Amino acid sequence: MRQYFQKMTPLGRELRANEKEREEANAREVAKVEEEVAQAVGKRNETGIPAEKLHKRGEKTAWERIELLVDSGTFVPLNSLYDPEFNQEGSTGVVTGLGKISGRYGVIIASDNKVLAGAWIPGQREHIFRAQDIAERLNIPLVWVLNCSGVKLTEQEKVYAGRRSGGRTFFRHAELIQKGIPVIVGMYGTNPAGGGYHAISPAIIFAHEKSNMAVGGGGIVSGMSPKGGFDLEGAETLIEATREFKQV
Repeated sequence: MRQYFQKMTPLGRELRANEKEREEANAREVAKVEEEVAQAVGKRNETGIPAEKLHKRGEKTAWERIELLVDSGTFVPLNSLYDPEFNQEGSTGVVTGLGKISGRYGVIIASDNKVLAGAWIPGQREHIFRAQDIAERLNIPLVWVLNCSGVKLTEQEKVYAGRRSGGRTFFRHAELIQKGIPVIVGMYGTNPAGGGYHAISPAIIFAHEKSNMAVGGGGIVSGMSPKGGFDLEGAETLIEATREFKQV
């Protein structure tokens, strides 16, 4: 077999000078496009509040948390520029990609806590669906790095409405688990409402000692209180405000 390949007639021919020039020109154009994409991705990664502000609070960014989670040099970002609703924030509020964790590949979804404290914003559900679909097709674990402040209230109709709503992402967790695909969450910070469901719908939950979650009741209302808690005075204030609203 070796002699066959050594003596076989060479395939193709050497490129002519004009063909080489054309290919070199094509390579330069591709390099320009790659540079444009790299700049756009860099700009997208800088959206939201400065990382230094999070560091002063004792928090890490989504990218820093991913770096600690995955094996060194294995994380491959996916859909970095995906923003179907053209949000004013410049992103969908999540970072997704493939990476090895202790030698095994998984799909990773991280709340971008630089953008509205990781809130649900328009387009995020479709971004999450893409990551969930990849986990299903490759039959590999789905891992959440969660730090979600709930929904952006002024645009919640773009998040919760429809058959492919934000709520369907939780249903997809159940589907993946039924198929034997691990769904794991590492929870940081405060995660009310939509953030809370992401905290409980996976099968395996890890929680930072200072993290918390709530899907309803006083836990959510207290998150809106400057006191950081919900008491009788807060309840009476809320009741009175509701009465005034109904009278208007």
